[in-house]
Amino acid sequence: MANIKTLNEIGHLNSSGFGRPWPRHGLYLLYWFSHNYVIFDNNGDLLALFNPKRKEFGFHHFDNRLECDGNCYQLLPNQNFPYYEVGNLNTLGAGDLPPYVRHNYKRHHDDSNMDRIIISLHPGMVLDKVYVTQHEDVRTFDRQNTYRISRGLVRLIRNLELEELLRQAGYTRSIMLVKAVKWQETPARSHTNVCQPAVSQHDWVNIKRASVVSPRPTPSRESVIDMPRDSMPHESKIHHVSVSMPEGRDSHKPQRERRCCVIL
Repeated sequence: MANIKTLNEIGHLNSSGFGRPWPRHGLYLLYWFSHNYVIFDNNGDLLALFNPKRKEFGFHHFDNRLECDGNCYQLLPNQNFPYYEVGNLNTLGAGDLPPYVRHNYKRHHDDSNMDRIIISLHPGMVLDKVYVTQHEDVRTFDRQNTYRISRGLVRLIRNLELEELLRQAGYTRSIMLVKAVKWQETPARSHTNVCQPAVSQHDWVNIKRASVVSPRPTPSRESVIDMPRDSMPHESKIHHVSVSMPEGRDSHKPQRERRCCVIL
């Protein structure tokens, strides 16, 4: 197996060519993954908010099988922990991905479904390594265009809006395409369940907000709750939000309290 190059900066992502050109979806996928699938704990470890074993968002086990094209090789290093793959828009669960990841996919024989993210998962929902790759053909991945994504690059992506990431990574049609799609972080559809993070109710944190939560979620920023890691059984916290909703126009009328969950 050849050495896999690590991408540490947005400029490295740009020069790699990953997720480009249109209609490829890899940069959209990487943005969603960095903002909505993972967080950092207080030790700097990258944690998964959802268990890939549940196959939400189209995650499934990656076999890392032996490929032979004259020479036999494995795409990724052998290890004792499982690999999981996401990005196939034609697989069960991929409908849970937000519309901005899926909007270029028309089920045609083009490049709109060739990009993938592969993670190695350790106990406690810790992600050891994150890789991006692309299909060389229907069956095999392109080992020359397989890269490791550093935790530092994930942090950088988390601090960018989608349009800015696409622009800096060289996706020239980014602004037009992003504005053409009414996107949201977790689409709720009548025939699918909204995916819930792999945390239990007793781990939620109660906070108060002064205003109503916006119906259109915005990408989360770096938010790690200042708690010891041993009190975080999996990965992250969900803020359990209480907001006051007026019963009517008159300010003298009593208000009712609604509760909702906001993933940070």
